[in-house]
Amino acid sequence: MERSKLSLRTKIMLFTSFIIIASVVFISIFFSIWTVNNLKEKIRVNNMNTALSISNYPYFGDILEQGDPSGFIQDYTYEQLKALKDIDMIVVANMEGKRFAHPKVDRLGRYFVGGDEEKVIETGESYISEAVGTLGPSLRAFAPISNSKGKQVGFIMVGTLVEEIIALQKDALKTIVLYSTGGLILGLIGAIFFSSNIKKTLLGLEPHQISRLYIEKNGMLQAIQEGIISIDQDKRITMINDSAKSILGIEGENPIGEKIFDMFPNSGLEEVLETGIPLKEKEKDLYGINIVMNIVPIINKGETIGVIASFRDKTELTRLAEEITGFNEVVQTLRANSHEFLNKLHVILGLVRVGDIEEIKRYILDIKDTREQLLVSVMKKINDPVLAGIVLGKISRAKELGINFHINSTSPIQAIDDKDKATALVIIIGNLIENAFEATVKENKDNKRVSLSIDELEDKIEIIINDNGLGIEEEYIEKIFDRGYSTKSENRGIGLALVKEKVAKLYGVIKVSSSIGEGTTFKVIIPKEERRNVQSANS
Repeated sequence: MERSKLSLRTKIMLFTSFIIIASVVFISIFFSIWTVNNLKEKIRVNNMNTALSISNYPYFGDILEQGDPSGFIQDYTYEQLKALKDIDMIVVANMEGKRFAHPKVDRLGRYFVGGDEEKVIETGESYISEAVGTLGPSLRAFAPISNSKGKQVGFIMVGTLVEEIIALQKDALKTIVLYSTGGLILGLIGAIFFSSNIKKTLLGLEPHQISRLYIEKNGMLQAIQEGIISIDQDKRITMINDSAKSILGIEGENPIGEKIFDMFPNSGLEEVLETGIPLKEKEKDLYGINIVMNIVPIINKGETIGVIASFRDKTELTRLAEEITGFNEVVQTLRANSHEFLNKLHVILGLVRVGDIEEIKRYILDIKDTREQLLVSVMKKINDPVLAGIVLGKISRAKELGINFHINSTSPIQAIDDKDKATALVIIIGNLIENAFEATVKENKDNKRVSLSIDELEDKIEIIINDNGLGIEEEYIEKIFDRGYSTKSENRGIGLALVKEKVAKLYGVIKVSSSIGEGTTFKVIIPKEERRNVQSANS
């Protein structure tokens, strides 16, 4: 997955800056257009109001009709021009267009220039026009002038030069740009602080790192066999994995957001949330299941913001420990031997009661001879006492189950000095034999048979276990080594998975061949120590 070269802080700052700049530019353009249009409209209205006001001045029309002999019109409009803002010219003319008022005194008596006065002369209407006069392009308001009898005797034009309008617009735009620049600077500073705050909130992590952590967290939660559950400050569940759901018996529903007390009463999580003190290896009883819990507070800046706990069924832990250490194999061996000798003691007790001392002696000697012969026979084939002990126990177990158990060896295995290797071989052989016994017992045959062949060759140890039991369907052969997979009762499916792990640890291989109704053969090949060292060095 290609990662962006830009950091999260840079991305946020650039994105926020882009939005701020775009917004400022858009608003500036909008207000600029609005200001320009509003300014022109304001000037139009102002000019027209001025024109109407002067034209309606008492006797103004009568004076114009008389030819303004005293120069009143010029003087009055000139005073108005000085007093009014944003107006550059006031021109008064009669119906022929002859000027009686003008900003330039030397142009009095001359005729009106522009050509846009014809409408007011012909129709007597008031209107706005843009035209070029003697002073240049201007925005002009025209209004008729009437005498006291209501007869139009002339017109007035109040105008503002276009260059003056442009100057006013520029001043308005400068103000807008100034405020926009200030807003932009403040926005950019805010973007920097905003991006820095987000970066700090995310603990300095980039988006791809957060995404990867989230994916890894989910994968890790589902991979862990222990139950994992966490709560927030409100004692509500924020996280739970499948193992926790299985242990707590939660099916279908999603417990996220539920109160921990409702799903897991007396869990201890609420206690740790309040005290902030972790609990280690705490045993709890949950609906009759004895579980072992580790509970720790989640602390941020010295404040407990939640609690996370891991827990597992103690029975499962104990069973797994027994499988891993080979304890089960030792227990089964002792149990089989004790059962066999208990039967023999019952025979001896019966003979004691009938008082047949000679038969007792003979029976005990037979047992002794048989055990010695069996021990010698096994030790000839397996010189390692630990492995021999396991096999002897399986012989007793086979008798108990009514199975003919044969041991073959053309090259006896020697004593094993490596304790770890010996333990691993005990687990491998013990589990495979027990698995063969169980498969054979299920098959309704008169001649139930299991054979063990164990040979130590020059470069390897070869173990073959064969039975004439049920057999394994071809589609399931690859699955029998998966942890948790079993055709037996619940809480099984560990034995063969453990066998495979131990074989792999010894750099060996395990092969399976099976036929339904005829039986199964497991073949294990373990390389000798020297070869394993070479493989380890080359790996």
